[in-house]
Amino acid sequence: MMSECMIEWVGNDGFLLSDQSTTILTDPDLFHSERIWFPSKETKSRCLQADFVCYTHAHEDHFSTQTAVWLLHNSRCRFIIPESCREKANSIPDLAERAVFVTPGHSGSLHTISYQTIRAIHGHKHGTVYSGADVNDCGYVFTLNGKRFYQPGDTLLLEEHTEMHPVDGLFLSPTEHNTHINGSIRLIEWLHPTHIICQHFGTYEEPPVNYFWAHGYVEELKAALPQSVQERLIVPKPEEKIIL
Repeated sequence: MMSECMIEWVGNDGFLLSDQSTTILTDPDLFHSERIWFPSKETKSRCLQADFVCYTHAHEDHFSTQTAVWLLHNSRCRFIIPESCREKANSIPDLAERAVFVTPGHSGSLHTISYQTIRAIHGHKHGTVYSGADVNDCGYVFTLNGKRFYQPGDTLLLEEHTEMHPVDGLFLSPTEHNTHINGSIRLIEWLHPTHIICQHFGTYEEPPVNYFWAHGYVEELKAALPQSVQERLIVPKPEEKIIL
């Protein structure tokens, strides 16, 4: 019988994932001035207890400089950082000394959690590829207690997605600059996730200039899914702990 996995949403693509032995933290951005809610003292304390922090790309709402410095100075975590972010990592004193730099296709172990990096290609408005997209941006497939969780980061649909094995948990970003609604449905069809965890929504202010990346079409996605799939969709509340 598989053991349970714990997930806690800390905003945007930020999640604490734990197999009860090892805890990882993905794309934490805890202090951004445009956030509409902030993690509590208790949640920030749990973030400081993370063994590893995994980044997907260099944008501040994912690889937050302020949060990285805070973690560096107040915790003993190690950092897993895409090669596309090396320059940014090197600009933060001492960070690179506690980092492992990875490229798509890399595999490794984080104590009791294994991972594989998956290529990510950043999108922009209207389903286009972002002009600053870097082919070394990474998503991750994490294996915790025998369960596979895919954290894609910011990416459009890729050939790799059609060839991936099914996952138990899919972190899904239904924003215009990611897989939006139709692309999210395709990704669900290809990966057959047991649990679909929404992300990249409800974290930042949404002025027109930011709407394409800050607004997640969660309700529209849910309405477009068959009832059987809706039952597998999880729309987390701030700091909600989910046991899978």
